[in-house]
Amino acid sequence: MKLIRLLLVAALLTAFAVQTAPVHAQSCTTKSGYYVASLNAGIDPGAADFLSSTVANAESACAANVVFVLQTNGGDSASMESMVSSIQGYQQWGGNFITLVAPQGAYVFSAGSYIAESSNQIYMEPGTTIGSATPIVSGIPTGEANTTMTKDINAFASYMTTLTQTHGRNSTATALMVTKGVSYPYDRALRYHVVNGVINSTTIAGALADLGVPASAPVNTPGIRSTLISIFSNPNVSSLLFLLGVFAVLADVYHPTIILSAVGVAVIAVALFGLGVFGASPLAVLLMVIGAAFIFLEVKTQHGISAIVGVVIFILGFFLIYQFPPATSGNLPAANFSATPDITYGLLVGLGAAVVIASLYLRSIRDALKKRPKVNEPSALIGREGAMESSLKAGGRGVAIIASEEWSVHSSQDLNRGDQVRVIAVRGNTLTVERVSG
Repeated sequence: MKLIRLLLVAALLTAFAVQTAPVHAQSCTTKSGYYVASLNAGIDPGAADFLSSTVANAESACAANVVFVLQTNGGDSASMESMVSSIQGYQQWGGNFITLVAPQGAYVFSAGSYIAESSNQIYMEPGTTIGSATPIVSGIPTGEANTTMTKDINAFASYMTTLTQTHGRNSTATALMVTKGVSYPYDRALRYHVVNGVINSTTIAGALADLGVPASAPVNTPGIRSTLISIFSNPNVSSLLFLLGVFAVLADVYHPTIILSAVGVAVIAVALFGLGVFGASPLAVLLMVIGAAFIFLEVKTQHGISAIVGVVIFILGFFLIYQFPPATSGNLPAANFSATPDITYGLLVGLGAAVVIASLYLRSIRDALKKRPKVNEPSALIGREGAMESSLKAGGRGVAIIASEEWSVHSSQDLNRGDQVRVIAVRGNTLTVERVSG
């Protein structure tokens, strides 16, 4: 069973580690046409994977233009910088990257603003908004909040300024998105030259047509791979899966089944993959593992303290995932562009309660198993009566039916087939019997 568990972990980690994104085209004799992609989601590792695949596919198709239809509330800085890097790589290849904020009512906030400003061109539809790009930096040492926060905001403002100036737009206006959290409706964004233009359409199809994209061009959306990366890299999901995997393996101690154990190991592997993709702090992951170890220890101690300690350590590690967001690959500070979601705090409370309840449940199962008589325990047959299935000579052995089962029996008496006998002693799996008088 241990070997199977290890093989499952290795297979899962290998499967997730092997990247299947299309290979970038080295060169194209001619570049023409459009490649369209649409993202209406948070900026996370799944979104970064999707844009990387989009750029690679566009280069493989020798597409001269990528139109990226974007609507987002923001996300983490590491994924944002990865997406900006993909855009810059496409631009260096010679492609023209266009961000389209659509349909009517769409918005591009926070990390999405940096992605848009890294584009060659930005177009918006009436009723859309862009901006509000102030980072949320956690884990600042006590007493250094003002100084560190100012430095971090200045770093992101400088980054935004560089992205905007590269494409000839108004860097003064975009810097205010970072330093003051300013957002620009479509008309003000055009007036202040935060974007290149406003397309008088209310639909994505209409805007694409105005940009010159043929009606036959498909609009690509995140596939299964990118969607799964987004799901599993969500710290809430990964942490919950990790805990579920721990309890699946723990439950297997009481209900031995290779399926339950294999599922638990697989779920833990997927959770660790998700935390790794998100770039969770090694300290946070270590604390979660230590917490799980204390929960396992409860099986031995059975006094509840180990489970409670495990819950506290696990939740501390979970909370640190948000306190120390993934660092970028460049010079930018680690930051998120949205506050810790309320669901996270609810999940923290729920996890704690679930662990305690599950620990008590497992403890009750263990107590019940201890009290349950063992199946086919020969000593439990002392005093039971049955009938001889064969004859035996005194001091010899024969076969008797006791408790509806055949047993090897020994007796100091001569016994005939059919005689009624009573069990008076047990030696190993052999019963000592005597004839029932009368």
